Amino acid sequence: MKKLVLYSFILMMSQCNKYDDTQLAAHLQVPPYTETGANTFGCLVNGAAWANLGETFVHQELGGSLVPNVVTSLLTYDSANADSDYTVTATLTVSKQGSVLRQERMIFDLPVAANSPLKGVHQLTSADYLFTYSYYGSSSNGYYNSLIRNPFTITIKKDSLLSNQQRIVSGTFSGTLYTRDQTDSVRIVGGVFDTLVK
Repeated sequence: MKKLVLYSFILMMSQCNKYDDTQLAAHLQVPPYTETGANTFGCLVNGAAWANLGETFVHQELGGSLVPNVVTSLLTYDSANADSDYTVTATLTVSKQGSVLRQERMIFDLPVAANSPLKGVHQLTSADYLFTYSYYGSSSNGYYNSLIRNPFTITIKKDSLLSNQQRIVSGTFSGTLYTRDQTDSVRIVGGVFDTLVK
């Protein structure tokens, strides 16, 4: 069994060595706005295109394991408080021959009150620096978050339940995010997302 695990790890690492995202990253563009459940995510960060890209993502929280780089979305319910959260995670990772050159992640967590629709305009703030919208870049100053005095806007334009209990949630986002000490910020505009929530 140990040999099988070791062989699987070696095979996974050898597959990682073939990845070269540098050409795609050089021509990165924000995806068009859609409402089809395409699992796309992108925006302009200080004027530069940012979009989910890359073959794999090095998941540090899981001990550095490699996971497929896809846009993920979850709708979770808290039965005790009758509330829910809609969370979207996207990653921009650029690798070449097994070396990670760039790895950044954007997450937004939209709290929704009981029996409230997702569709509509939501103004997000961070009380005590809880991450309601965060941006982390390997070449940046760390986490960037929304602030109470400068809310971040997420507009959900479509929230459609499908017959198989999946739902399409699509919309736009924009705002300014700040580091914890508020010495640096990033301006995010033209944000779009189109997710299939399972």
